[in-house]
Amino acid sequence: MRAVPTWIDKVHDRDKVEQCIYDLAFKPDGSQLIVAAGNRVLVYDTSDGTLIQPLKGHKDTVYCVAYAKDGALGDCGGQVN
Repeated sequence: MRAVPTWIDKVHDRDKVEQCIYDLAFKPDGSQLIVAAGNRVLVYDTSDGTLIQPLKGHKDTVYCVAYAKDGALGDCGGQVN
């Protein structure tokens, strides 16, 4: 079996420098993907790769993200609303 990407996105910081993706997690129902890249946390729609929203408020690098079993969103540093 061969995997074929349906969408590709490069994550840049405010100065247009490409950022490393440290972690990602799928929402339990598979409808969203959350990505930790530098000090940015981005939520994507998995059906087409559309950026749903960037989550603001992180000043330092985010190394870990997760969804709870009920679909609630959080990062390893605490709850994100």
